[in-house]
Amino acid sequence: MKARFDHISSFLFQLSFVLIIWIMLGSVFLLGGARSLEKEREEREAYLADSLVTLLFAGDIMGHKPQVDAAYDRATGKYDYSDCFLYVEPYVQEADFACGNLEVTLGGAPYSGYPCFSSPDALLYEVKNIGFDLLFTANNHVLDRGKPGVERTIMMLDRVGMPHAGSYVDTLSRDTSYPIIMDVKGLKVGFINATYGTNGIREKAPNVVNKLDTVQMARDLERLAEMGADLKVAVLHWGNEYELWGNKRQRQYAQSLVNHGADLIIGGHPHVVQNADTLFTSAGKPVVLYYSMGNFISNQQRLETKGGIMVKATVNRFTGRVVATEYIPYYVFIGTIHGKYQYYVIPSVPYLNGEYDFSLPKYDSLKLLNVYNSISGRLSNFDQCRE
Repeated sequence: MKARFDHISSFLFQLSFVLIIWIMLGSVFLLGGARSLEKEREEREAYLADSLVTLLFAGDIMGHKPQVDAAYDRATGKYDYSDCFLYVEPYVQEADFACGNLEVTLGGAPYSGYPCFSSPDALLYEVKNIGFDLLFTANNHVLDRGKPGVERTIMMLDRVGMPHAGSYVDTLSRDTSYPIIMDVKGLKVGFINATYGTNGIREKAPNVVNKLDTVQMARDLERLAEMGADLKVAVLHWGNEYELWGNKRQRQYAQSLVNHGADLIIGGHPHVVQNADTLFTSAGKPVVLYYSMGNFISNQQRLETKGGIMVKATVNRFTGRVVATEYIPYYVFIGTIHGKYQYYVIPSVPYLNGEYDFSLPKYDSLKLLNVYNSISGRLSNFDQCRE
């Protein structure tokens, strides 16, 4: 009986040993499989991240005289705009490429606001410092300081190494540098830029300012295609001031551009946020159109001019297709934060979520909310391009 028990015990011991080994091996295989799946997930996410490029567009960078005065530091005798963009800088830095509309001249002193803008060079320095990569100059204020203003603005942009498009010293300069293509993580992004007019001021020879001309813009888009642009973006200064909806004329211009190869259309000038739309090529490809982003920064006091949006476009750098767009609303607060009076561009959503270490006066908090709701209402029915 004892021998049989010993036999059974030996058998059970061997069976237990086999089971333990099997469990250990199974655990190794399971852990290995889990690690393998985790690695595959990480590699997939890394590939997706590497395949995407983000472009950020900002609206009208304005310089009314009260803005100039607020930027002046009496202690140093210099101008400083750094506090203005503290809260939007992370968005600019996060994007692979950021651009905006410079709606002032850098015509030198004496500095002036509306109706003929000339801002301190410090505004340009700060815009570059926070991460902007390209500025557009074809707008209705580009000739505010005449020929000297146009040429000094271009000189300053070149001096600080800021790429630009829209106005030129002469035809040769335009022909050799426009349309402009920028390399963004290997994606060749081409831009055209034009304005409806220049407030009745005509450029003096040999200066050139790009105008809204469907024939010329079609040629420029064709030229971008010949130059190998993977993505063709049209940035236009158009529409009617303070109107909250894009008009038929804007849509006609946009459809013409789409018909000639534009992949994304971004608008400005009305100083308010207008609606957005999706147009289609003859082959059925969607093209996103934002009629107007509103002011990026200004001293305008109408309720709707106090807010604006940045537009973020995500592009597949291997196919050149816009796979998603979104808008980032903000509010321009004129007042004191942490003891410093300034013009502050404050992103609306983080503020409403209580993410900042300050509170605006009740009056401004209500205006921020009202502008946010108004903007959201106009863009709520927009079927954003998303693949």
